[in-house]
Amino acid sequence: MDPIRSLDDLAPGMAWDLGTLTLPLEEVVAFAAKYDPQYFHLDAEAARESIFGELVVSGLHTLSAVFGRVMGSGLLAGISLGGNQIDTKWPAPLRPGEEIAVRTEVLEVRPSRSGRPLGIAKLRHTGRRVADGVVVIEATGTHFLRR
Repeated sequence: MDPIRSLDDLAPGMAWDLGTLTLPLEEVVAFAAKYDPQYFHLDAEAARESIFGELVVSGLHTLSAVFGRVMGSGLLAGISLGGNQIDTKWPAPLRPGEEIAVRTEVLEVRPSRSGRPLGIAKLRHTGRRVADGVVVIEATGTHFLRR
């Protein structure tokens, strides 16, 4: 994938498919044990009594994995300066071992008003289950990018 060279190369509607990822059971439980120790992420038997009816991946883990894929893709490697917000929705659960397709779409691009060589891009990152096309995560991030 060719990296974006400048904020000025982005326009609303542009999008990139960033491949797929799968979170295996062992990784799901290890992440949950350390960062989101809720029973429906840790214990398959206990999770049967949850609103999910089964063990599910932590939304925080899903967000981390999707964002890791975005940043690891190299798409923004030369221009990323960080960010200050990410609004996230988890419209459907993700189960361990399910494959999701990751996509990034440009929603908005604004040059800095300060005259500095940077700007802001709002990017929507989605994860969609490959098996049925259901969106399991939608995260809209405010990214500071070089011009």
